[in-house]
Amino acid sequence: MKNCEKSFFDNKKMADLKIVYGSSADDTLKNAALNLSRYAGKAFDCDISCIPASDIHEEPHNIIFVGKTDFDTARVKDACKGLYNCGIAIVADGDNLYLTGENETGAMYAVYTFLEDFVGWRFYSSKFETLVPDAAKDLPQDACITYSPKLFNRDTFWFDSFDVEFASKLKLNGGVTRSRKGYGALVKYAGPFVHTLPGLAGTPRVPDVQPCLTDPEVYEKVLGNVRNLLKENPDAKIISVSQNDSHDFGLGCQCDKCKAIDEREGTPMGSLLTFVNRIADDIKDDYPDVFVDTLAYRYTRKAPKSIRPRDNVIIRLCSIECCFSHTLDSDCPRNVAFRKDIEDWAKISKNLFIWDYTTDFLFYVIPFPNLKVLYDNVRFFVDHNVIGLFEQGNGQSQSGEFGELRAYMLAKVMWDPDMPREKFEELVDDFLKGYYGPGWKYVKEYIDKVCALSGETHMGIYDFVQNNLSIENKDEASVIEELEGLWKKALEASDELHYENVEKSSLQIYYTKLLRLWHKDTSPMELKDMYSKLKKYNITHFREGVKLPVEPDFNKPLAEW
Repeated sequence: MKNCEKSFFDNKKMADLKIVYGSSADDTLKNAALNLSRYAGKAFDCDISCIPASDIHEEPHNIIFVGKTDFDTARVKDACKGLYNCGIAIVADGDNLYLTGENETGAMYAVYTFLEDFVGWRFYSSKFETLVPDAAKDLPQDACITYSPKLFNRDTFWFDSFDVEFASKLKLNGGVTRSRKGYGALVKYAGPFVHTLPGLAGTPRVPDVQPCLTDPEVYEKVLGNVRNLLKENPDAKIISVSQNDSHDFGLGCQCDKCKAIDEREGTPMGSLLTFVNRIADDIKDDYPDVFVDTLAYRYTRKAPKSIRPRDNVIIRLCSIECCFSHTLDSDCPRNVAFRKDIEDWAKISKNLFIWDYTTDFLFYVIPFPNLKVLYDNVRFFVDHNVIGLFEQGNGQSQSGEFGELRAYMLAKVMWDPDMPREKFEELVDDFLKGYYGPGWKYVKEYIDKVCALSGETHMGIYDFVQNNLSIENKDEASVIEELEGLWKKALEASDELHYENVEKSSLQIYYTKLLRLWHKDTSPMELKDMYSKLKKYNITHFREGVKLPVEPDFNKPLAEW
């Protein structure tokens, strides 16, 4: 750690410090304190003891307190006032440092903020973390740093971020795919996460088969099942009452009563929101802290004319139809309608969530050059009163593209959506340097080139690589050769520590080459080599819901797998 005239750690011997957690602390605080001891000890090459507050029998000196204890000073207590959404407080008072927050989860976030900002640790992925001492900032002697995140719910649906301890380091709190006792509180659902009406109503779970929302028997069955799920999940914060899945041409119930509501409201959301509001009204007295979550998805995305969501209803818009090579607030014709819908919902909904998409579900391994729009899109959501984000990526296996980078950067900007763009770009460079090592500039050059190519076209989540890279009317061979050359340079420059990270992400361009430039003489051997690397890196799915073949025919073009 750097020293300066007014640094808290001036004249302190790190080995003399103690880490202390509350005597009645839960597993979250104990784990956070132990990790602080472990990571700080590695950074300063010493053993730092970690003990409960009950072991302190004298006036405390040279102690880092984790979470609330009986030793909290007035300054510390004042700093914690007004924190929300598991906000953090890092407070220096006298000889002691307090890493605390609104609650135990906030204190855990304070520990990881301290380790990143003031010690220099970087938690790039569940399998790769490193110490960057030069990145450590000075901690002022009178430090009083407080922060509460704007977003109540932050989730990245990328496979690597399902790891519960890693997710806690990224300050992700989505409870859809995680159960993490000992690693902070999650925003948990009572029962399934989405497309729940068929299960609640006992109707078919088939796309575009929607239950009748004006049938009294359907309502009573759904209400009863909602109450049962809430009773079985007393720690849940949300219950989903959301439409069945749908194609882009899907419709809701077409009975006369449902259609009458929808026609009056100018959208099929009319009958759905009427139904959901009734559920919300019926449970609010017994479950005052629970939200009812429903989708504004495909045919229900448009806001109704007069009906308003209840205060305990979450409206979750889905951006599935959008273009992801251009920002959502641009004049891109594929994003104009979505922008209008979110603007309309923001005027009438207190609790707006977003289901966003950050990969190509048709081919997980090909380039999906959306890295230049992530920052703007998250900012756009927050500027329109969004309080929860679910960023869906490849949740089925490890990524052979940029899954780790996306999960990391999305977590960073969701935690602090007010960061300036310059800070976001600095964090991207920091990740590339730390994760890819000596050849990182070639990876950055590759990202810049593919993002520039994608900007020439409109990129959806079920597109082919020739569209994503806008190469169909270009000399594809020369474009792919140039992009492949950058990965070759990155691999040549790499060291042993970073080589596999580079090799795994480079699979995207070799996958692209085999899709677009198949040659019967050379490609089968190249495909066999790539298949072995996909297996090596546990990349089990090459598209949504489709696993790698167990016994592939390497003479069969990859485009036909």
